[in-house]
Amino acid sequence: MNVIDAIRHHVRMRPHDLAVVHPGGSLAYGQLGTIVSGLGAKLRALGIRPGTTVAIYVNDPFLHLGLVLAAMLEGIVSVSAHPNFDPMPPGAGIDTYLAEARLAFEPAAPVITVASNWLAEAARESGGGEMLEGRGFADPGAVCRKFTSSGTTGTPKIVAHTSEGLREIAARGLMMEPISGGPNLSMMWLSTIGGFNTSQSTLWHGGLLVMATLPHTVLRAINLYRVRYLRASPQQLQALVELVRGRAVRFPSLERVEVGGASTAASTVVAARALLCPNVVGVYGSTEAGMVAQTPAAVLQAQPTAAGYVVPEATLEIVDANDAVVASGTEGIVRIRTPAMARRYEGDEEATARGFRDGWFYPGDLGRLGADGIVHITGRTDEMINAGGVKLSPVIVDDFLITQPGVREAAAFARRQPGRGDEVWAAVVCEDAFDEEAVLGACRARLNSRAPVRLVRVAEIPRNAMGKPLRQQLTQQADRF
Repeated sequence: MNVIDAIRHHVRMRPHDLAVVHPGGSLAYGQLGTIVSGLGAKLRALGIRPGTTVAIYVNDPFLHLGLVLAAMLEGIVSVSAHPNFDPMPPGAGIDTYLAEARLAFEPAAPVITVASNWLAEAARESGGGEMLEGRGFADPGAVCRKFTSSGTTGTPKIVAHTSEGLREIAARGLMMEPISGGPNLSMMWLSTIGGFNTSQSTLWHGGLLVMATLPHTVLRAINLYRVRYLRASPQQLQALVELVRGRAVRFPSLERVEVGGASTAASTVVAARALLCPNVVGVYGSTEAGMVAQTPAAVLQAQPTAAGYVVPEATLEIVDANDAVVASGTEGIVRIRTPAMARRYEGDEEATARGFRDGWFYPGDLGRLGADGIVHITGRTDEMINAGGVKLSPVIVDDFLITQPGVREAAAFARRQPGRGDEVWAAVVCEDAFDEEAVLGACRARLNSRAPVRLVRVAEIPRNAMGKPLRQQLTQQADRF
């Protein structure tokens, strides 16, 4: 069973209930069934065969969702491009590209241009297919959807999930998110596991999915459609906070704001609780394993490194370099295991050997597990900076910098010096009232040898689709600053 089976049931039982609201309009479950059936017929007519993989490069959120669901209906594996339309990583195994515009790279597989009228054609030409008749995936253990990993190391990888695995992710989401019936809105793109699962869980539950990504349209949609559940990355949440700060607006329908994908500054949590919704929940997980831990608002606000309490059916351990479990409160390497976990990276045996061992997934995080049961994520194993023998996580620098006057965003990184130790640098997005010397002085007073030796002012910090800073990209660009 996958989300198509659930939608098929809702088409029969509640055809006139609203299913999706998107920038181009709204439609009920019966209309959704018709659209998906029509798009499925379109894919068949284009010669896209079951079992092949399509890459979807389409920015219209509903057309993109419709193509994902149509592919699932037809037994076609799909993978969504991130909004910047980067090339797919090696191992994606793309047989066909569906793109709304010319791609900036040279694809190795055929490209089919997606026209804006496909939705209207699907509605007309579904042939009465509102009951969603299609091939689907007969084997629940077969791959039906691929995702690109976060790419924080600069090398995104392909993670494949089966119908059975996605069903498990949806079921666990429904258990952990008591308002899954909606109206729900995720600012995260469908290329991410978080964005996809909001859509999947909402439609599985028969609820209303509201599709919006730009901060001003999100805020308008929350009150217009009485959104109850909002999912965002820390940077997206910060953007919402900045828009409403100082304005007399309230969002009475919001019952829960879920933030995940990267660490969230305490100041952002405080502002979001005051201006948007008091119930802000942190989520820790990965594309490879799904949800692992959740953090209640009070803990998230008081302890910014907290990833939260491990959710039922997930297992998390902190181990040393030899995979021995360390004592409570001791920093070590995080490893996790969940029922929905992937088992490998597609087409990348080297990365698979590093990330998946003995039934565990190693996400590359450093952390500690306290006696109170709260997991703290303290850094990344591949981002540690060795500054003349002093090893530090750049997150420590980030967290201090964003408390300083005039600093809006920060991302510390290593400036490599061949034959010498790394230097700690930091990219900062600043306001006009920014005193660089004062901030550097405060860093030296607080962080001592871990303080950055240089601050680089940038218009924006490069981030992946989940909002994590791309520190290796900053390291590679250091000599140009």
